[in-house]
Amino acid sequence: MLRSLALSAALLSSAAYAEDFQLVAPVTSVTVYPQGATVTRVIAADLPQGKHRILVPYQAGSSDGPPRVSAPDGVAIGAMEVLNDFLSDPKAAYSPEQTAASERVEATKNALQALEDIVVRGQASVEAQGAKNAYLRSLTGASLTGTDAEAMRAASDMVADELAKAWTQQYAASVALREDEKARDEAKKALAQAELDLRRLSPPTGSVTMLALSVEAASAGPVNLTLDTLSYNAGWRADYDLNLTRGDDATVAMERKVVMQQSTGELWSDVDLILSTANPFAQVNPTEPYPSQAFIQAKGKAGYGSVRSAPQAEYSELAREDLAPEPTLAAPRAQAVIDGLSVTYEYPEPVSLATGGGELILALDDFTFDAREFNRAAPRFDKTAFLMAEFTNSTQEPFLPGQMSVFRDGVFVGRSALPLVPAGDKAEVSFGTLEGLRLEYKLLDNDTGDRGFLTSSSTRVQQMEFSVENLLATTEQVQTIFALPYAEQEDLSISVSARPSPDERDFEQKRGVSVWNLDVGPGETKTVRVNVDMDWPEGQQLFWQP
Repeated sequence: MLRSLALSAALLSSAAYAEDFQLVAPVTSVTVYPQGATVTRVIAADLPQGKHRILVPYQAGSSDGPPRVSAPDGVAIGAMEVLNDFLSDPKAAYSPEQTAASERVEATKNALQALEDIVVRGQASVEAQGAKNAYLRSLTGASLTGTDAEAMRAASDMVADELAKAWTQQYAASVALREDEKARDEAKKALAQAELDLRRLSPPTGSVTMLALSVEAASAGPVNLTLDTLSYNAGWRADYDLNLTRGDDATVAMERKVVMQQSTGELWSDVDLILSTANPFAQVNPTEPYPSQAFIQAKGKAGYGSVRSAPQAEYSELAREDLAPEPTLAAPRAQAVIDGLSVTYEYPEPVSLATGGGELILALDDFTFDAREFNRAAPRFDKTAFLMAEFTNSTQEPFLPGQMSVFRDGVFVGRSALPLVPAGDKAEVSFGTLEGLRLEYKLLDNDTGDRGFLTSSSTRVQQMEFSVENLLATTEQVQTIFALPYAEQEDLSISVSARPSPDERDFEQKRGVSVWNLDVGPGETKTVRVNVDMDWPEGQQLFWQP
């Protein structure tokens, strides 16, 4: 039950705290929005009866607004205080997992140091044997002058024996040194991995800020306090795989995924995940209208406050980091919950994601829709037509904007973007080029010999044509789109004629954009001729690109 902070503060304001409890507050669940996240921590404490203070590590700069604390019946929450630089030793605020990882780092460091010592001793042994060999090699017959032949023979045999022993010992020391150096290098790798494992747990560094919660327990016993904070530094986006299966009963199979990232400064380890389409950083209040005053003044004189801007809507922008590490793919599907204002997806398994650790890709759900195939061409700009598919979002929820991978009969085509598709609305998706439907656009020669147009100071006559050639073995209908010129000025007169005439004008409410639905047989070419006549007053200049 959430207690009023004001009421609880009044209950505790006049009393001293019986005891401080320094605890950790691990993240247990998160609700991630397209921008931001609500991070929930659970503080487990065994409290005596009375008034106490609970201290937990706190990142004051990572949250938007103060934390929200809830407690069970029998526990009153009083004042909250942020204690900056409360602990000088960050290890005093480690979680059990962080403490264990830190101990592994120290143990690995000690093992590495022991191996370093062994390597140094081995290097000294090799060097000592090398010096002994050098000395024995320096002995010559001159040092044995005056001795008889038998003595010289004995002395030379002794030197040879000692030199052989020295070489053998030096070789053995070198072999042992190589093994010791190999063990040392492996220990260095183990230390590097242990340090990475510790950093992945995001332990506090430097002095630690703590959050102090004043509490009063009506009776002794274990309690769980819930601490919710809102962070900018997280978010998710939708990503889709769309596969068009062609044929008389064409379908589009959609697999929807979530790409999630976070840079809150702490590890999310085995947390319960809820994905929400809500935007907690959206504008909450209506913009306040300002008075609109009119006044006059002398021409050419700048007036104070002559232009007054309306206040800008309040918003916050999520900080995102570059995503270098490879993502992780998880398979279970989430269940959607629609409450009218937003959609939430409760992911069925706990997830883990390190701060700044790249992206986590989660499978969300999949659908199959009946589709209508058609061909679309823009001959003014493209060299081929494109295969399109239209389908209706028959689910109860919108498809949010996101990137998508498109496939045609299971063959990867490329990456594109899916716009927002509300529930019940239609979507059009391109599934790549059709090399068998070739497009051509050209400006025609006029009688004057000018390339593409005939012009004078106030008139212009333009002739154009575009065509669709079918290299396929089947008759194809091609939705061919071309923008015809138009004017919104009375002084600019435009006359446009096309053979054949377009089947649709102002396509998708775009002024002048026209559509020809051309049926093109195998090996056939269909051509459209467009003539444009423009007239405008002398002294004016025409701006238009055919």
